[in-house]
Amino acid sequence: MKLKIIIILTIIVFLSQFQALAAGVYLGSFTPRTDESFKFSIPVQNLEGEIISIYTTDDYFRSDNQKIGSSNLKLISREDSLPLSSRHLNIEKDRLLYNQNLNLELNLKAEYEPGLYKNSLYLRDDIKIIEIEIIFEIRPWMEILNGTAQNAKIENVENRSMGLFSSGQQKILIRSNTDWKLKVMIAEENTDNLSIRVAADSESRSFVDYKSEFVNLNAVETVIANGSNTAKLSSGQAEIFYQLRIEDFRKVIAGEKDYQISFSLEQ
Repeated sequence: MKLKIIIILTIIVFLSQFQALAAGVYLGSFTPRTDESFKFSIPVQNLEGEIISIYTTDDYFRSDNQKIGSSNLKLISREDSLPLSSRHLNIEKDRLLYNQNLNLELNLKAEYEPGLYKNSLYLRDDIKIIEIEIIFEIRPWMEILNGTAQNAKIENVENRSMGLFSSGQQKILIRSNTDWKLKVMIAEENTDNLSIRVAADSESRSFVDYKSEFVNLNAVETVIANGSNTAKLSSGQAEIFYQLRIEDFRKVIAGEKDYQISFSLEQ
């Protein structure tokens, strides 16, 4: 009986001498339209021993439904940078810290989807474990660019239908890290039965959903296509070609006329 009590007491004393300390760092929100890196420092004091073990609790930073590899977080030592993971990295304390700071770099890619991402970093010395929760946010972003230098000209006649068409070579470029809808509208009331249809380049078709038929343009925004994260494409963008049509050119007054058409994106 005495032996059992002594063993229990020994275990209690041993565990009570090993400390667990916790802290948290919120890095802020990021909108990485290109591959970016963010350097930051965390003050760390009173590490004991010559060798420190550093590792993450998970091989991923996780949001509600997305993940980013923990190796995107790198330790900046005195000599080089070392990607971090759940695998323990043992490093000399003198290489680990600079002026009592842990120096880190977070690499972010344009394709990372919106969310609040979390993972924990651990530092283990001879007597304690320090847990540092690292949190950052990826914000949604999207942009639309004119992919053609010249404006569309509606000048190609189709005699069978009496329709007047643009070449269909004009295009817009869409870049986004989230789901999007492409809308179009005309600046004034459309009395010439002007309509539009769109198509996507071969690489973008699996990321873009659209109808191939013409859609009438009016002064109210109309959804003509929708898609997902274009940053995952090799080009980083979706190419959307559009063609304009006047249904019956005989009903349009002769002469040159400008149509103000605008495209917009929304989630």
